[in-house]
Amino acid sequence: MASRETERSKDSFDAVAVNYDLFRPAPPRQVRDAIITLSNLHPGSRVLEIGCGTGQLSVPLAELGVDLVAVELGPRLASLASRNLKQFHNARVEVAAFEDWPLPQERFDAVVAASAFHWLDPDVRFAKSAEALHPGGFLTILHVHHVRGGTPGFFADTQRYYTKWGMSDDPNFQPPTPDNTPTMYPELEALSEFSSVQHRRFEIPMNYSTAAYTGWLSTDSLVNTLDDQARRGFLHDIEQLIDTKYNGTVSRNFVYELITAQRARQGN
Repeated sequence: MASRETERSKDSFDAVAVNYDLFRPAPPRQVRDAIITLSNLHPGSRVLEIGCGTGQLSVPLAELGVDLVAVELGPRLASLASRNLKQFHNARVEVAAFEDWPLPQERFDAVVAASAFHWLDPDVRFAKSAEALHPGGFLTILHVHHVRGGTPGFFADTQRYYTKWGMSDDPNFQPPTPDNTPTMYPELEALSEFSSVQHRRFEIPMNYSTAAYTGWLSTDSLVNTLDDQARRGFLHDIEQLIDTKYNGTVSRNFVYELITAQRARQGN
């Protein structure tokens, strides 16, 4: 268990926006395809994306031809997202917290959030998403679970560095098995604003070079809220571990949970 878990901050990503753009990948192809299919998206669909980062999902959506409005809290992240979307006249990025962002009069066919929804105010996120949608529109949430698997021994080897640099008090911590991850947002089933709630899971390993893995780690909210010395020390330790014991290449396993819910039609 991470001893600094409560210090994670949704504001911390903006400080590492350049690395976020370089090292945070787009969702895997089959996950992107599922988002598009399950949200019933097609060219001309009106889509609101919450917490777009630097455009990891925004660019594939814009390539599809949807009319995209992306809302991003961090101004540096939003600037890079705008740069990545500059060729698409059907996409724009607005800098705001979703909770404070004034909804336009015209409603959306889909509201999507990739790895951002859990940062939103629980008292606002579902109600405002529902308000943003046409009846019959879709709320689609992607949540990524860290799970066991990947390069044998690597995850266990990293734990001593999490304890060394004050990010964990459990040197034997293990993530859950792929079939034992918690179901996200079970409360959706009870909300009258939504119907047809579905959960789909995709277990996908990801391969990393040393530079790609430490670059990705540098964007983690637990790592990027360390002080400079601790952050550099931690990343150096991980770099040395991968280079010396794992020949510069490691794999990590993830479960991509995709949650979809349809805005209840009037009278439902």
